[in-house]
Amino acid sequence: MSQRNATNAAQRQVGTTGRRKGSSDKELKTRMDAARAHIKANRFDEGMEAFTAILKRYPEAAPAYVGLGNLFARQGDYDKALEGYANALERDETLLPALLMSGAIYMKQGQLDKALDSYQAALAANPGLGNARLRLSRVYALMGKDDEAAGCLNEALRYNPQFEEARLGLAGIYQRNGDNDAALRELNGIINRNPEFWQAHFQLARLHATQGEFKEAASACKKALELKSDSAPMHYLLGRAYMEMGEFDRALREYTKASENDPAMLAAKIGIVRVHIEQGNLTEARKLLVAMSSGSRSLGLVHRLLADVFMRQGEYGEAVAEFKATLLHAKKLVEKHPELAALTPIEGDDRATAEAYQQAFAKVDTEISVTEEGSSLDAAEAEESEMVEAE
Repeated sequence: MSQRNATNAAQRQVGTTGRRKGSSDKELKTRMDAARAHIKANRFDEGMEAFTAILKRYPEAAPAYVGLGNLFARQGDYDKALEGYANALERDETLLPALLMSGAIYMKQGQLDKALDSYQAALAANPGLGNARLRLSRVYALMGKDDEAAGCLNEALRYNPQFEEARLGLAGIYQRNGDNDAALRELNGIINRNPEFWQAHFQLARLHATQGEFKEAASACKKALELKSDSAPMHYLLGRAYMEMGEFDRALREYTKASENDPAMLAAKIGIVRVHIEQGNLTEARKLLVAMSSGSRSLGLVHRLLADVFMRQGEYGEAVAEFKATLLHAKKLVEKHPELAALTPIEGDDRATAEAYQQAFAKVDTEISVTEEGSSLDAAEAEESEMVEAE
């Protein structure tokens, strides 16, 4: 073969290889898009079949392993999710979606050191990745390292001064450290620059609520809901603001909307019960609480509210039983207030015994709400900070 013919043959081979690779890449992308669509539509069996088929044809396709990890994460199988991300990272140790999602899973599992490693690895691969710095700041905050958290957020703003989520994080740090004026300035600044940023309105509502400014909290919450009307946490917070202002019908409406948008939101159900109690609808409150008592969440608060219902209905023996059940489920509260467990029943006088319990619990009712129900506003923030499936 002449040199010219050999060269032409080589060029034809290169062209053929390029076309094949381009065709292969296009096919892989098409199949990945279809598999991801199954996950977003919660068609998990179809998604599993699609990703399995992809990996059979393209065994080194790291993004397909990320897809599998996301599939398991959506189903709450976090160990298998992490296995999928690990397989992806074996093939590409700088694959950002695998690193970010690993960090998100580790945070949900409380493995903060591993989450820290994942986000730091993502930043090593891309120092300007704002979401990685934002998540890293949340890990530091959970570790109680607010200085490091603030440092992450300020560094994110150095890379992108328009990164409002970072400023929102700084406002949260100021608020946690008692500098409400600084938090307010930061939040108002965000809103002035970007009035459509619903998260800032929501956090402003939270700030007002923690300061007992419930009229202002309601106003900020309504602005947030104009931008994101299906938010269960925001309906809950608005319900709480109305409750504190004595506007019980409005509170009931907002708590009901919160519960409809998120049926698993126990705080909203508790809010509905409190409204019924305040309005004297004791039969309905009792019915809801009895149903909740068969669950496994916030049982100390559930039984405490049942005790209140029975006291109002004059069923003092039932009330005493509920006060005692409260003590069994609110162990941290009893450790802090041993006088509750030291109460001695008055033989043959359920009413006097119940009233003694009621007076003792009246001193710690705020604490039991925080201990058993949890900080609903913090839970709301977490609810709105969903894991991002970056692929």
